Amino acid sequence: MILGLTGGIAVGKSTVRECLASQFLADVFDADKCVHRLLDTDAGLGVEIGRLFGPEYLQSDGRPDRGALRGLVFKDADARRRLETVLHPRVRAEWLAGRERCLASGGHYLADIPLLYETGAEPFFDVVLVVACSLATQMSRLRGRGLDSDTAQAMLASQLPLGQKVDRASFVIWNDGTLASLGRQIQLVTDQLFPV
Repeated sequence: MILGLTGGIAVGKSTVRECLASQFLADVFDADKCVHRLLDTDAGLGVEIGRLFGPEYLQSDGRPDRGALRGLVFKDADARRRLETVLHPRVRAEWLAGRERCLASGGHYLADIPLLYETGAEPFFDVVLVVACSLATQMSRLRGRGLDSDTAQAMLASQLPLGQKVDRASFVIWNDGTLASLGRQIQLVTDQLFPV
């Protein structure tokens, strides 16, 4: 089973990913962790980001300054698109390689890709699971992370509207309630994906 996991920011994908991975022992890919690792370790990426945005977006050791980039790309859609042109191919190469390994070995694969629909990745997955919640819950969670309302709104606006992701999903998990409710929904999904 090649399973894609997506949804909006601050909907609880990480919690769902951990529960799913423990339920069906999948090889797991986390796009957000991949991006952080690439920004910290890929020297070529640092060079490209410096070329695209200038040295003020690099730390003294040449690595990209994630905070400065975040501040830029959520205020400037063109800058976000330029950053995506250097990040997305690298991320895609990594999750595709993991997918191929699982296909070759017969194992399960779970890829958590926040921009799965935005990057046209849907055809590579047997099933796409969307985690969703209300806008009020998303905003509350983002403010709980220390973000101001303008930044939170800009982050939400940078992604495909959550309702459109829900419409395209194979399964939807609604994460506005308790952990117990979330667990029951995950169990219902896994029962359908892997019937006994």
